[in-house]
Amino acid sequence: MSDRTMAAELSSVQTAEGLAGCIRDLLSRHGNLSLRELESWGIAYNRPMPRTSLSEARSGVRPPSRQLLLNLLAACKVRDDQEVSAWLDALDRINRSKSVQARQRSLGDLTQPVSANRFFAEQDDLIEISHLIQQAQDEVWLWGTTLSMHIPYLDYYIGQALARDVRVKVLLINPGGAAMSMLAFRAGPAWGRQRLRERLAINLGLLEQRREERDGLEIRLVDYLPPYTLYAYDPGLDDGSMELRLGSVGGKHDLRPTFRLIRKRDAEWFDYFYEQFTSVWNAADQYRNGEAPDTHAG
Repeated sequence: MSDRTMAAELSSVQTAEGLAGCIRDLLSRHGNLSLRELESWGIAYNRPMPRTSLSEARSGVRPPSRQLLLNLLAACKVRDDQEVSAWLDALDRINRSKSVQARQRSLGDLTQPVSANRFFAEQDDLIEISHLIQQAQDEVWLWGTTLSMHIPYLDYYIGQALARDVRVKVLLINPGGAAMSMLAFRAGPAWGRQRLRERLAINLGLLEQRREERDGLEIRLVDYLPPYTLYAYDPGLDDGSMELRLGSVGGKHDLRPTFRLIRKRDAEWFDYFYEQFTSVWNAADQYRNGEAPDTHAG
C-alpha cells in the first residue's frame, strides 16, 4: 500500500481506535519497527516519541498529540503534504469530539480548582529518590544545574542501577558559560560562582568514575539554566514517573515547590516534560574524559 492510498482510509476516521488501525498499517509497511527503535530514532533526531505514548496511539487507548503524530510520520518517511494533511485532519476530528465530551463532563461536575498546597510538596526526599532509582527497570534521567546535594548521595544507587543494565542520563550546566553566572545569581552570595564550579567538578568526577566502571551512563553539559530540576524514572514505560522542583532565587535549597507526574495519570503533561528534556539533551554537549571544569577559572 502506498502512502498516498491511505488518504481515503484516513478520511473516514472518527475515533482513536480508527486512527490506531491506520497507524498499525503505516508501521507494517515500514518494517514494523519496535517501540524502542522508534523512541531511539526520535531522541537521535530530536523528534521525541515516548514508547508508552506510541503504544497507546497504536492500540487506540489515546490518540497521539499532533507533534507525536508528525514525528511518527517523519520516522516512517511520509513526506507528501497531502498525505500528512490527511493524517492531521483525522486527528483534528478526533480531538474535536474529545473536546465536546470534556466540556460536557465539566458542566456536569463543576468544582473549585485544586489548592496549590495539595499540588506542591515543600521539598524533595533523597531517600525516596534513591528508592525510585532502585526500582527503575529501563532508564533514569537526572537534570539540574550541578545537582550538588544529590550526586554524592545518589552515587551508590546510580552504580546499582547501572549494574542492572538501567541506562542513566545526567544533564548539567556547562561550567564556563552564561548559565553558571545566572546560577550564581540565583543561588545567592552564600554560594558564589567559584564554589558552584567546585561542586560541579566534584560531581562530574564521581559520575566519571561510575562511567568508567559500567556502560550505560551518559553525561551531557549545556549552557542553559533550567527552570526546574527533573528526575525521571522509566520515562518511556507505562509506569513511568517524574518529579520536578522549581527553581528559586536565594531560597533554601530544600524548600522549593515540588510536584510529581505519573504517566498513567498525567499523560499529556508527562509527554510535554519528556519532550522538554529530550530537546535540551539533544542541544547539549557530551561530557568526555578529562574535561572536568577548571575550578580556578573566573
